[in-house]
Order: sequence, then C-alpha cells, then structure tokens
Amino acid sequence: MVFMIEYTPKLDKGECMILGIPSGAEMIHRSKETLGRFPLALVSSLLVALLSVYLIEVEPKKMEGTYLALSKMALTGSLMVFVFTAVRLLGEQLSKKWQLLWVMLALAGATGYYLMLPDSARDFDAGIIAFRHFFLSLLFAVAFLWAPFVKVNPENSDYWEYAKLILFSWTMAFFFTIVAVLGINGALFAIEKLFDMPISGKRYFQADILIVAIFSVGYFLSQIPKNPLETRFAKPIPKVERFFTKWLLTSLSLLYFVILYAYSVKLLVTGEWPKGILAWLIVIFSTVAILTYLFWTHFVRREGGGWRRWIWLAVLLQTVMLFVAIGMRIAEYSWTESRYMVFVLGVWLAGLSLYFLLFRRSRIKWIFVSLSLLIAITQFGPLSAYAVSRYAQERRLSHMLTELKHYEPASKAPAKLRYEISDAISYLAKRYRRESLERIFPEIIKAFKRKKRERERCQKEKRPLSKASSEAPAFLPEYITYRLGFNYINRWEYQQMKHAKSNYADFSVPRSSRKSLWHVSGYDYVVDVNTYAYEMTDRRNKKKRKKWEFPAQNIVLEYGEDFRFIVAKNDTNVSFDLGGHMKKMVKKYGNSAESVQPDELILQRGVGNIRVKLELDHLGKREREGNEVIEFGGRLYLGGLR
Repeated sequence: MVFMIEYTPKLDKGECMILGIPSGAEMIHRSKETLGRFPLALVSSLLVALLSVYLIEVEPKKMEGTYLALSKMALTGSLMVFVFTAVRLLGEQLSKKWQLLWVMLALAGATGYYLMLPDSARDFDAGIIAFRHFFLSLLFAVAFLWAPFVKVNPENSDYWEYAKLILFSWTMAFFFTIVAVLGINGALFAIEKLFDMPISGKRYFQADILIVAIFSVGYFLSQIPKNPLETRFAKPIPKVERFFTKWLLTSLSLLYFVILYAYSVKLLVTGEWPKGILAWLIVIFSTVAILTYLFWTHFVRREGGGWRRWIWLAVLLQTVMLFVAIGMRIAEYSWTESRYMVFVLGVWLAGLSLYFLLFRRSRIKWIFVSLSLLIAITQFGPLSAYAVSRYAQERRLSHMLTELKHYEPASKAPAKLRYEISDAISYLAKRYRRESLERIFPEIIKAFKRKKRERERCQKEKRPLSKASSEAPAFLPEYITYRLGFNYINRWEYQQMKHAKSNYADFSVPRSSRKSLWHVSGYDYVVDVNTYAYEMTDRRNKKKRKKWEFPAQNIVLEYGEDFRFIVAKNDTNVSFDLGGHMKKMVKKYGNSAESVQPDELILQRGVGNIRVKLELDHLGKREREGNEVIEFGGRLYLGGLR
C-alpha cells in the first residue's frame, strides 16, 4: 500500500479534511493504480528487498555459489527499478506493440547486466561495480525527466513544471524515508530496551531496506503524473519557491562565482598551478548555477530574468579551469574512470554553455537528454570510462617499462618510477584482473600461474614449497615487480620516501621470506611489535616512548628515543641498539630500499636464563619535523621467562 499526501486544497470524495490526507479507501485505490502502471518496477523493488533481507541474514564466509548469484540478482533488480520506470514513461506515448518491444529490450538488458557481473568472488571488485552501477542508475533516473517528452517539445515553463515535480518527489521521498527509518529504528530500540528483548543489528538494517524498497519507491512512483502535459505552468509562483530561487540559490551561485573567480585571478597573478580540489569545487558551482538557471524559468516573463543566460558564460569560463585542473592529473598519472568522468562532465558543461548562449530559443529539456546520452557513452563501447582507462594505463605502464630498461639493475631506478610502475600494475590487477596484464607480461603471468598451481598442490599434499616458489611473492603485483627486479612500493612507502628526502633508508625482508607467527620453537612467548603500537607519553620529560606491558609475566617492553628496544623482567633487562644496527646496514648497503636476507634483520641477546630474539621484517630511517626516526616492524621471541 502506498501512503499518499495530497497538497492540493481540493479534496475528492472520501478524503479526510485534516491536512488533505487521503482516506484508507483512497490510499488503496492509489496503490492499485500505481501497481497497475508500474508493475515491473514495483516487483523488481520487492524482489531486491527480499533478496537483501535474506543475504543479510545468512552472512556467508565466502561470496561464492548461491550467495554470489543472489547478490548479482539483487544488483540487477535494483537497476531494473529505474529501467522499468523509464521504459514505462517512454512507452506511454507509444502503441502497445512498441511498449511490449521496449519491455522485451529491458528484460534483455537485465539478462545482459546479470551476465556482465563477475562469476567469482575473486573478480568481484566492489569499487568498479559500484561505480558502474551508480552511473547506470543515474542514466535511467535522469531519463524520468525527458522520457515522456520524446514526441513533443514543450515550452520551457511547461517542461520545467513537470521536471520540478519529479525533483520535488525525489526530495520528498528521501525526506519521508529518513523520517520512517528513524521512526522504525527508534521503535525497535525502545522495544529492545523497555521489554528486555534483544534485537539483532540485522533487524534494523533489514527494516530499513524494506522501508526503502516498498514505501519509498511506491511513494515516488505514485507522484509521477499520468499526463505530463497536464502539469503546464499556469498557477501563481509559491512564496517558498520564490524565496528559494531568489535568495538561496541565486546567493549561493554568486558566492561560488566570487570565490572561484577570485581564485582564478590569484592563479594568474602568482603563476601557481591549481589545487586538486578545484575540479570538485567547479562541479559544485556548476550544479548550483544550473539549478539557479532552471528555477528562474518561471520568473522570466513575469518578473524579468533574461540575465540568467549569462550564468552559462560563468560556467563556460570555469570549464577552462576544470580542464586545466583535471588535465594536470591526467598528464601525470594518465586516465582513470573518475578522471575520465570529470573530463566528460567538463565537455558536457562546455557544450551546454555554448548551446544556451548561442541559441535564444534553447530548450532546457536537452540538459537532461544530453546528460543521459553522455552517461550511456561513458558506460558502454570503446569510449567508455573503463575502455579508455584500461587502454591509457596499459600504455602508460608500457612506456614506464621502456624507461626502466635504462637502469641496470632495476632496483637502481628512481623511487618515483618504481612506485608508478607498482601503482599501475596494482590498478590494472585490481580493476581489470590478471587478463589485463597478460598482454604486457605474458611470460611473467604464465610463471605466476605455475607458481600458484604449485602452491595449491603443496598445500593440498601438505608438503613444503620449493625454494624458488617460497621466495617468490604470492601477491600478483608484488610478484611482477619481483620478476622485474625491484620490490613493490605502495603509496604509503612512496610518501615516506618523498618526505624523508635524503635522510632516508629502508631495509625489508621479502614477504615470502617472513616467518609465520607460530614458528616459536625454543621460546615461551612471541609478540608482534612495531614502531606505532602502544604509544605513551612520559609526563616527566615529555618524551614519547613505546611501551608494552604484560603484568602476568612481569615483562615490560620499551622503545625509547635513543632507538634502544629494551626487554625488562624484574631487575634484568636485555636491550637492542636499533640505531646502531641501522648504521651498520647503511654502511653495508647505502640508503637502499631493496630486500635483504632475513638473517640480517635478526637480533639476538641473552642475559642469564633470559633469551630474546628480535626478528624484523622491516627497519627504516625517516626524517620527521627535523628529527631522525627509526621505524621497525616484526616479532619478538621471549624464552627463559617462566
């Protein structure tokens, strides 16, 4: 049943007189009417709700088999709520034959989308799937605004009256959903606390999903007018809309205009490059500016407002800065899906600006038609965000590999080059899986597959790996850089290298050589230790130190600013001079960030019966705020303490 609130003062027979709320009979009638008009969209929404409730309930350990298939069905169904609604609005202008054809095409599209989703959890990259799903949903949501007007080209004021009703319905559906979710969650919480009835957190989430899928979707669909042309603008402009347009939207547009153009002048005067956040500020300004233009539609003839065309000039000029800001990122790191979408958005804004500046009888309907068309282009075919990004990143990686050949060995290449190669490999592996790297590293990928099969066989047969397989990393990006001749560098490691400048050293044991925590033969305890754990402040001398306490064993571990790691048991202590060991490593290897033998990062000491071994995976030197810092990470083995 769909809950309806009538805002018009004119009440039909059977309606309550308080606040224009429909009676029960009227609500049932409207619900049946909405179900008869949008049956496929409502059924899809209900299916998504039921699947989501079930998937929350089962919580499988691995996203495989039936669970994965049901997840794909839920994703497909949520998209089809938008698709079936848009198809219905489009089909209402056509004959039943054409309506059936569009429904069949929508069902075929649903099948195609389901098959396009990954068939294994390994390939189920939530980031890329969410990115594509959002834009496909947006594509058909925007189609709600123009689908009923494919055969007609109404005046701007008439068209905007319909579009404004759809936007208002979206806003009210969102507002009602928030109120309903807070109300139901509050009721569940009250029952749980007042009646001592434990309610699982799952129930809250499941209730929220049912509210969105049944109430919110049903309410929104019930607000879409049957005949959009009946919404022609002919009534006085409400005071709320007048205030919202003239004093809120227009003021915000002016504020963003002043800020962005003042910043543009600053860039021209100082010659600085624009900051990365500039692109998103321009997107926000453009959104507010376009809404201002649209809401002024009803004021043009009645109260003036022809000046609003110049809003597009402000948007057009800002697209220049948008292209500069995003162009810098593309030039440095090439295309990604998000950069591509921002660039395409700039093209769209520039095109719209020229259209509304050059054509006096321009139609605002084309704002939404062009937006849907542009989203479709970015999601499918050779010009899609995914095809362009993949091709650009593969080409960038190939160029960097050519540059890497100039360095022998590869470990001597600049850190920036090694990081960017690592980053590009990781991006392609994460976004487009192993297949995207086979064209660039065919032999390495074949070797990786052989190593993987060998690991699986050894694990199944419970026998040790060969020396070559045990030394090779199991993570694909790390394995590729290992075969290229240098250690994989992640973003955090590269940032540390940049900030440290010349006062930097780093020594790491290859991941494949790092021992598992359960190898504690000959020791009583094993403790994970690193530079950042359990940081405390000595209030007496206001110096930071690291401290681990184990009261049951009377053991205290400390790491002070003198770079000494101390193990204390009652009056006996064992210390390790990490600063001194770092100097030995630098003297032997220089400021090398390459892998070292595990034995070179193992320190052992003994005092009386106490035996201590510090087995490090990483030992590094950084400079922070003008001070030298020694960082480490690994395990501490303790013996003779019982």
